[in-house]
Amino acid sequence: MPADVRYRLARPGDARAVGVLARRVTRRWILPGQSPAAALKILTSMSAKAIRTMIAEGRRFHLALLDDRLVGVAAMRDDSHLFQFFVSTRHQGSGIARRLWQRAMRDAVRRAGTRRFTLNSSLVAVPVYLRLGFVVNGPMSTTAAGLVTMPMRLDLC
Repeated sequence: MPADVRYRLARPGDARAVGVLARRVTRRWILPGQSPAAALKILTSMSAKAIRTMIAEGRRFHLALLDDRLVGVAAMRDDSHLFQFFVSTRHQGSGIARRLWQRAMRDAVRRAGTRRFTLNSSLVAVPVYLRLGFVVNGPMSTTAAGLVTMPMRLDLC
């Protein structure tokens, strides 16, 4: 893992960079094979305006920065549900995802005493979450917009 990666919480001014990274990774890894309706819904939820609103509502976006460039984001809702988790394609496999997840998890445990985390994974990301300790928590499902997801959870001992 690059030694100069810094981690911090997002501020409203980070919303544009978060959206750019999330949309870039989503287009590369998640959207192939998804319906146009699902793609539109996903990408709209990653606009700078939508992210600024989520930050204002109290959702916590943990950022990984390398030389002041955003390379990862982990976003939590209600200190228990991971709803965005992206590392730039170039930096995948470098340990950034694990460190970013550990930071988000510790923050939720400290803030709310969280013992169970949930997420709805794209099918391509399931192996990543399994390596982070999550387990499949039900059958694959399709959202109203047509996005195929796998519910997963992680229980802390």
